[in-house]
Amino acid sequence: MTSKYFLGILLVFSIYWLSRLYEPFLLTILIATLFAIATSTLYNFFVFISRSETIGAFFSATFLALIFFAPIGYFIYEAVLFVKKIDVSKIELIIPTTKDIISILPTYLDFIKKDIEEFLISLNLPQLAKDSVKYMLKIAGESVIFFKDSILIIIFYFFIQYYRNKLGRYFQRIIPLPVQDTVSLFREISVVMGTVFYSTAVSAALQGSLFSLIVAQYDYDPIFFGILYGFGSLIPVVGGILVWLPLAINEFASHQVMNGIVIIIYSIVVIAFLADTIIKPILIKYINSHVMNSKFQVNELLIFFAMISGMASFGFWGLILGPATTTLFLSLIKLYEKLYQINRQKIADFSSIFNKN
Repeated sequence: MTSKYFLGILLVFSIYWLSRLYEPFLLTILIATLFAIATSTLYNFFVFISRSETIGAFFSATFLALIFFAPIGYFIYEAVLFVKKIDVSKIELIIPTTKDIISILPTYLDFIKKDIEEFLISLNLPQLAKDSVKYMLKIAGESVIFFKDSILIIIFYFFIQYYRNKLGRYFQRIIPLPVQDTVSLFREISVVMGTVFYSTAVSAALQGSLFSLIVAQYDYDPIFFGILYGFGSLIPVVGGILVWLPLAINEFASHQVMNGIVIIIYSIVVIAFLADTIIKPILIKYINSHVMNSKFQVNELLIFFAMISGMASFGFWGLILGPATTTLFLSLIKLYEKLYQINRQKIADFSSIFNKN
């Protein structure tokens, strides 16, 4: 057996046992790496300001923790207190019937009472309220694990940023590609990941802020429900409903029908339609071209479907894994096409020279 094959066997053997050893942290390390790639412009900014890689890594990790994980910690604390007060078995007793709601509607809504009644019957308010509360209970339970993972992500993120230049130079040496192609591949993935990260954060903050404005008018905790709606908005299709529907039902139960109707209309028209459907694609385009200073064209629909597929396959972290996997595949296809065209041209040139001779 030659030394080359012996070394290859040892390498495969060590990779296997390393994967077994670090298996509980592989996903966490991967997420931290993707965050580091997505926020490379942020890290470069802090390094430029501080003139220190250590300070740059520290401030970028602190910034990520403050804008992303600090709200999660606050939400978990408030959610646990809130959930402790809920008795699921008594929900049907506090949810008003359809007849009760119709009877307290003001007379100037008589022309749409029939439509409201049909809508409320189709909703099945008690079941929806139970499902919403169960969903909140599940979130509160899983949030503790999520928060633990978040702390580990921040720690790994700091060290990845701290050693990013050394790691980058090392991978440039071992990847069997021209340096220019390796840098281009990393740059394209970084641009798409950064676009997804910043646009998702800004969109969630915008929708959460808009929702906090309306709930503050009815004496709800605007910070808690703003954060809840912000993270809920990340769930495709039904995210916002899981937040505003229980509040609307609570207003109906308190005989504040107009308050509930305003919450529903505001959430659907202003947040779901205006902020999510219209403004979010504009944000993605603006961040890609102005914040990331990218010449790469990012397809907003492709990113959107990648995020949905990622969440369906990997849960919450699929928001990062979905676009990253899709971008890596497309970037490799483009790189393969480029190398294929180069090799094809070389063969054509060689053939022409051979035919001349």
